[in-house]
Amino acid sequence: MNILEQFKNVYSNHLIPKGFSLLKSKYPYFIKVTSDEIIQLISVEKKKSDFNPNFECFTIWIGISLITLPMTGYNSKPSTLDNQCWMIPASDFYHRCSLSMDGFEKADMKYSFYYEKENEADMLSALNKSWDELMPFIVDFFSRYITMEDYYSLKGRMRFGFYQDIVILKQKNDEYLSEREKEYPSELQEFVSILENNPLMKLIRERKEKEFKEKYMEYNQWFIDRKKVVRNMTSIWRLPLRMKILIENILRN
Repeated sequence: MNILEQFKNVYSNHLIPKGFSLLKSKYPYFIKVTSDEIIQLISVEKKKSDFNPNFECFTIWIGISLITLPMTGYNSKPSTLDNQCWMIPASDFYHRCSLSMDGFEKADMKYSFYYEKENEADMLSALNKSWDELMPFIVDFFSRYITMEDYYSLKGRMRFGFYQDIVILKQKNDEYLSEREKEYPSELQEFVSILENNPLMKLIRERKEKEFKEKYMEYNQWFIDRKKVVRNMTSIWRLPLRMKILIENILRN
């Protein structure tokens, strides 16, 4: 039995009782929709062993998306370019959480799990180990962050593009820009300090500082422009219901 089938079996025992559903797709994706706003995804990807041809390995992938956004390519593996808009390896997820949340001293930053080729028992052991070491925190995180407002509170540290969408859909542009204005002076000071402490960067400090300021202004303008657009996008608020119906149909078929 291959790793994808074994992943379905092992993770189904844990995730289905927690409200996840296994999609009937070429690649295994466990999916859960919360508060009619957020899509939570868990999948796996097989990799070649870099150190021993007699071993194979896999990586667990985690996804968070808005129900208003296009669907993930469920017949493709998580690392495809399109799917990387929504999904990241579990180790990357842990790292981003460590920037956003306290209590990460015990987090296991495991990247891949190895098993001997053609050894089903070893494969099962690796899958169970991946669950024990990675998933308890991830499932707990998913259970606590279930609405757009929850993810807005993380201030973009989880995944910036995802946060941009939330700011726009929640019509929080003014609030977000106000917070950025307060944080900007200290961010600029820290950036300049880094340049000054690096002998190689001192020579280009003025140019880099100017670029930093320009980027800040361009970024703010992006949110200002989107605020004007969203006011005329009343139909977008009806998208969650249509997307929920689509997802339910996928799960049934």
